[in-house]
Formats: sequence, C-alpha cells, structure tokens
Amino acid sequence: MRSSPLRNLALVGANLLGLLAFLWPFVLPVAAGSTGIGHEQDGPWIIAALLGILGLLLFVELGRGGMGPKAVALVGVLGAAMVALRLPGFVAGFSPMFVIVLVAGSAFGPGFGFVQGAVGTFASGLFIGGLGPWLPFQMVAIGWVGMGAGLLPRTRSRGGRIWVLAAYGAAVAFAFGAVINLWFWPYRAGSSALGWAPELGAPANLARYGALYLATSAWWDAYGAVGNAVLVSVLGRPLLAALDRAARRMSFTTGAGRAGGALSGERSGRHSPDSRLGLAADRSEERSHP
Repeated sequence: MRSSPLRNLALVGANLLGLLAFLWPFVLPVAAGSTGIGHEQDGPWIIAALLGILGLLLFVELGRGGMGPKAVALVGVLGAAMVALRLPGFVAGFSPMFVIVLVAGSAFGPGFGFVQGAVGTFASGLFIGGLGPWLPFQMVAIGWVGMGAGLLPRTRSRGGRIWVLAAYGAAVAFAFGAVINLWFWPYRAGSSALGWAPELGAPANLARYGALYLATSAWWDAYGAVGNAVLVSVLGRPLLAALDRAARRMSFTTGAGRAGGALSGERSGRHSPDSRLGLAADRSEERSHP
C-alpha cells in the first residue's frame, strides 16, 4: 500500500508544532516577552493540538489500512507498559519507560516510534505524572526519542543493533534533557546571566542556555544515560526479538530511510525475498543466542 499523504502531513504537523513550542525563544525572542506566566495559558492549546494530530494519525491508520487495528492495539499495550514502568518514578534523570520507546522505535520505525512515545507519555502523565503545561512538551520530546531510534542504522545481527541502541539511549538522554528544559527556561531562570534575555537575540540566548544546562542539568541526565544504556543492554535483546517478530507478522517495513508509510511502512500480502532472508537470519541468530 502506498503511503498516505494525510498520514505524512499529520506527522509533519506534529513535529513542526513541537519545534515551534520548544524553539520560539530563539526564533521569536520578543514575541511573548518575559511575562513570568510560563506555559500555563498556552499549554492546554498545545496539548489539544497534539492530541488532535495524534488522533488523526491513528484514525488514518485504522481507516485506510496503513497500520491496522492490531498495530494500533499494540500502541496501547506498549503505552500501558510505559505507564507501569513509570510507576517507580524518575531516578534522577532516568526512567525505565524509555526502554519501551527505544525498542519500539527500532522495531517498527521512526513514525511508529514517535506516536508510541507521545501516546505512552500522555497515558503515563494522565495516570502518574499529572496533567500540566509540561505534558505536551514531554510528549513531543519522548516522541522524538522513539523517532530517532527508528532512524538508527540496522546492522545484520541483533546483537549489533542492541549495542547501537544502547549507545543511542545514552546519548539521547542528554539530548532529551537539553530539549525538555526549554519548556520552562524562558520563564523560570530569572534575570541572571543564565536566564532568557529576549533583547539579546538567538546566539546570546543559546550561549546562556548552554551554560545553564551544563551547570544544572548535565550531571542529572548522566543518570539517564547510564540507565538507558544498561537497561537496553539487559532487556533489549528479548524485547527486540519479540517486537521484530510482531513487525514481521504485521508486515511492517522498519529500515531507516526505506520507502513506506510515516507510521512504519507498507503492508503487503507476501514477504519479499529480502524479508524472507531477513527472517531466516533472525531465526538463525535466535538459535545461536538463546
């Protein structure tokens, strides 16, 4: 099946909305001014727009056969797993729920990874983390974590994929921390030398924010980096094997850069010769690594 333009448009819209929500202090530095009100007023509008776009994505997948009802149900199951793994809370900058996003993105591709991260984060926020102006920003940022996992190069062996995914999980912990702090920085950092100064322009504000991150958050995110790498190394192989198997049965195309739908790929009634070879390789590896 050919990729749905509406699906692609919705995915692009969600990402553009997220970029604007995070980066407006640098691209539109005097648009809002230093009002001190944070995102309490615009947060509900952002989350409503994101939920609408994500709902459209899921509706398109169900209605036009792109992802299929089984895969939409899988989003729900993995989202429930994210809720359960968030129950212990964050240990410094680490939460075990990230392993679900990382492995799902690797198994099903960048579009699925984005939707899984965003939907699972909303569910975990609804039941555990609370609803607030921070939630839409978390949804987008964790969605990007899953999308990045889906864009990683796919090695021939699952062991190689685990190493790549563990290294990505470590690096993305710092990237996630640096991005997510932007939701409050323009309003909460005050008038210090590390605070937002709209009159200085983008380069100076980037320097201020970078200094703030290094001084206050980098050490915190180091816990997330270690936690992600360790958890992917320990649990990644069985989880990835299970989700790879599900992807094959649901005829997902997961390779980064391949042609396919924005939420994971095309569906077909038959396996291609390449997919049969990949299936045989996966089974061979599973036998050699019980």
